[in-house]
Amino acid sequence: MFRIARAALGLTMAAAGIIAVGTPANATTVYSSDSCSSTTRCFAIFYNSKQNIGIFYSSCFITNKSEYSHEGYSMPTPSGLYTVRYQFDYGNDLEFHDAGSACRPSEGSGQGVKNNAAGAVNEDSASHRVYYNTGYGGTYQTYYPGDSKNLIAALKNENASSERL
Repeated sequence: MFRIARAALGLTMAAAGIIAVGTPANATTVYSSDSCSSTTRCFAIFYNSKQNIGIFYSSCFITNKSEYSHEGYSMPTPSGLYTVRYQFDYGNDLEFHDAGSACRPSEGSGQGVKNNAAGAVNEDSASHRVYYNTGYGGTYQTYYPGDSKNLIAALKNENASSERL
């Protein structure tokens, strides 16, 4: 009798596995260049380095919160997996008070943020750190409120997360 119960359980589990594998999951992927809840107090990560005249003038990603991964994030929903991928864009020609730096259409628009950044401007009221590793680990560079600078060599095109301090 024990063998019959085990066999029945095995068949039930196998059938459930076939159903789970055979059912397609609905997945949605969206692309975002703006993770900032403010219209004026944001931390902007730029695709290009500062120009010779000392300003950033390229596509950017803006935020005013910690970003565990510059790749984006995924979360399950009742209808399937919802994925947000962070990318550089021009933020509706967003301008910063720092001597004219601005998010503008340029090469880099549409590129993923992770491992593609060259510098940042911090107009948030809090400091931000850019990290080498996802999850706020490894080499980092701190941007205090008002800072506008290129990433250090160890982080240029090697950015994986950022933290609002």
